[in-house]
Amino acid sequence: MSRVEARLAPPPAPSTSYAVSLRGAFTVTFLLRASQMGTIAIIVPYLLDRGVELAMLGTVMICSAFGAAASNLITGRLVDRFGAWRALVGGCTVAFLAALAFIMISYLPVMAVAYLFTTGGMAAAGNALRTTIGLATPAAEHERIFGRFNSVGTAGALVGPIMVGLVVIDGTAAAPWFAVVALGSAGVVSLLSRTAALPAELRKDGVEKTAETGNTEGGEDAAKADGTAPAGKAAGTDADAVDRTSLLDVLRSIGPVIALVSATATMYGVYAVLWGPYLRELGAADPIIPWSFTATMLPVVLLSPHASKVLPNTPRWLVVGVVTGLLGVLAFAYAITTSIWMAIVISVVEGVLMAVSVPLTYALITKLAPPAALGRSFGVASASDSVSSGIGTSVAGILIAAGGVAFVFQLAGAYCVLGTVLAMFWWWRKSVRR
Repeated sequence: MSRVEARLAPPPAPSTSYAVSLRGAFTVTFLLRASQMGTIAIIVPYLLDRGVELAMLGTVMICSAFGAAASNLITGRLVDRFGAWRALVGGCTVAFLAALAFIMISYLPVMAVAYLFTTGGMAAAGNALRTTIGLATPAAEHERIFGRFNSVGTAGALVGPIMVGLVVIDGTAAAPWFAVVALGSAGVVSLLSRTAALPAELRKDGVEKTAETGNTEGGEDAAKADGTAPAGKAAGTDADAVDRTSLLDVLRSIGPVIALVSATATMYGVYAVLWGPYLRELGAADPIIPWSFTATMLPVVLLSPHASKVLPNTPRWLVVGVVTGLLGVLAFAYAITTSIWMAIVISVVEGVLMAVSVPLTYALITKLAPPAALGRSFGVASASDSVSSGIGTSVAGILIAAGGVAFVFQLAGAYCVLGTVLAMFWWWRKSVRR
């Protein structure tokens, strides 16, 4: 048991809401990301082998973005009302059954719908996992634990395509079964990882020690002063508090985060289409293209757990904003380089910046979100990510044909920088008002 889990052993809260143990959350995260990225690595060849016409591939692929976005918007509220554990088990179950349908039925409309529900179920599970970290750990631990969460998830994203590659021997038919096995394993782990959600007042920096002593005296007043749930209630599980928190309240609270997420997700949606043609223009052989992602992912795996140590005395919104802006600037570096190895070096720097930005962004959401709507806040942010990424992917091909690879890099980078400036101005205005 980790030190954080050892500290978080209060008596079960008198609430019907349940979170997920940290060890269970990390295990399920690894399996979900391995399944997701393993599927992405093989889905286009698999669909072609199943008789799907080339012109219809987009019909199936766009279901991924829509399924994830719709699921995050819908299930965020359910997480707040019914608890993260129930949402996690439900999401894993839906994803598992839909993945089975995707494999077993070759009729295109059914495959499209099944893929929508598969990605939607995984999105619901991911939303539940992020929420449970916000509920089950003290606020001072959020950056460190979200760093571990991001590291474990990225490790799964590396392992998934490697494992799928090992089972692709005489065609692609066996590859999607890896995703089914991973999703089934995630479902089993989620069933076994239930734990009582930690009361809201124990998550606040000023009263964290109550988790160690069991003494909640003064905790209720501290929670009320901060606008969170009273002692003995799990944050985000009081039905009246959930009902009183509107979507507008969520948008007002985490609007700058959504602006940042949208800017970077759109850029990376463009990258998803742009990266292969870009490396080919630089003279890269085809095997280098998938392996180049390792250069970006390895720094994320290794450095994400240490994101909390970056400028610890600097406002976190400022750190996140500067790092996100630098990610946009790197797009201009890609546009002017003529060496494949320099492009790989730039991608390593990109991975270092992502290792800082992603965990700190998650932690910012837990800090800024209404206490009774943490799940919905993660859902809205994740939906923005999915929709923006889908938009970037949809327009990338048109932009490349119109202006070329270097032009599209510059356009995507400028969009990311402008979105970052908007978010930081928004945060500055909020801080001035306070």
